[in-house]
Amino acid sequence: MRLSIRSRTVLAMNLLATCVGVAVGWAGIEVSSRAIERRLIDEPVKGAARTAGEGRWPVTGELMAYFRQMIGAEFAAGPADKGAISVSSLSEELTGELAGQFADGRMPRRVALGRKPYRVGTALIAFPPPEGKPSMRLFLLLPEAQLVAAQGRVRRSIIWITAAAIVAATALAFWLSRGITRPVAGLADRMDRLSRSASAGDLPERIEDNAPDAEPGHGPPELARLAESFEQLLAELSDARAKLARSARLAALGQLSASVAHELRNPLSGIKMNVRVLADELAKASMSDPSLDLIVREIDRMDLYVAQLLSAASGADVSTIPGRDDEPETCNLGDVVESVMPLVAPRCRQTGIEIVREAPPAGCPARAAPRAVRQVILNLLLNAMEAMPQGGTIRIRLSAGRAGGAVRLAVADSGPSVNLPDGADPFEPFVTTKPGGAGLGLYICRQIVTAQGGRIGYDATENGMTFWFELPRADGADAGDHTDSAT
Repeated sequence: MRLSIRSRTVLAMNLLATCVGVAVGWAGIEVSSRAIERRLIDEPVKGAARTAGEGRWPVTGELMAYFRQMIGAEFAAGPADKGAISVSSLSEELTGELAGQFADGRMPRRVALGRKPYRVGTALIAFPPPEGKPSMRLFLLLPEAQLVAAQGRVRRSIIWITAAAIVAATALAFWLSRGITRPVAGLADRMDRLSRSASAGDLPERIEDNAPDAEPGHGPPELARLAESFEQLLAELSDARAKLARSARLAALGQLSASVAHELRNPLSGIKMNVRVLADELAKASMSDPSLDLIVREIDRMDLYVAQLLSAASGADVSTIPGRDDEPETCNLGDVVESVMPLVAPRCRQTGIEIVREAPPAGCPARAAPRAVRQVILNLLLNAMEAMPQGGTIRIRLSAGRAGGAVRLAVADSGPSVNLPDGADPFEPFVTTKPGGAGLGLYICRQIVTAQGGRIGYDATENGMTFWFELPRADGADAGDHTDSAT
């Protein structure tokens, strides 16, 4: 037979209370029985012996009768070094029986006189000097029936108290089981409704929406947390369903993007080839045009974007992205920043943006591929410019770090701070706050920096955003900071 949670709880708690009650009661009976025996036998005989010794009272039959009258038990005494009884409050016949039982020198704790059992307690009567009297041994004989009666009264009291405690524990078990099982039953009903709703394809926003009679805040804290966990699970299921629909749309968009990116590669290759042909023709005429080099670099950047887009669309991991194939080498981040400046200078002049560069005099040697790092810096600068359409200041801070550490480059703008949704990561694909943005720029930056063995992050402040990345340092030289500016 399968028992309910409530029945099992009551049974377990009642069994535990019964076992504990019986154990405590038995221990209480044993302790109280010994305490009563000490109080009725050992303590009185020691007190009587101490009184007789300190008072130098003669040990006679009259003293034994006096002790019997005062304490309510029979007394006897004899030499301490002999197993004999010289005086007693008993009759001569019983005194003889007692002396016979002590004749062999043993002093039993229990004796029988006239077929009546007695419990025996003993103590020495020591007379202080200069009395010179030999020590005597005093015996107290308490009828066992009197001791058992006293112990029985205490035993019955303990039994009644234990039984009352067990009954109270049983009632408490019923009350606690109701407080535990009621929320569990309610939670089970709510989950049944949730299961039926999920099977029907109609998930509510929260469990309470599908269970109006639920009481999530009632019951023990553990059950309340369990209910909250179920509600959180339902919310995550709803989010997962929305993300699944969004992923389906993104998958279709990814296929389209991959197709477009693949088709763009051919015209980019043709443009790049014709630019190089034009550069060769100018070289034959002993002429040169720096803008042709810029066009080639920009075509390389566009080709890298296309390759990254194809990688993201195919779901490739970091180890297969473009830039990983570039062998790491020593590059100065300051020189890479300078190579990017001609590409952004015209736009800075048009929008009134000032770029301030803060770099150590000795530069920031990093162990990374310059082409990949240049792509990241350019992307961060373009994002900062788009955040300040009305102009402002962009600060590029370079930090050389220490030997064995990392060099750091930070791009800080003075535009408004980006308000990202809760839990959103700007470095994830398709996450963007710009109207019409694809949400791939920062994702590509993170892929490149990670491929070079570094890390990337951002800090949001009231005065704008700061995006930074760190790369392994190429040497161990320290450097101070230097500030330069360009418009």
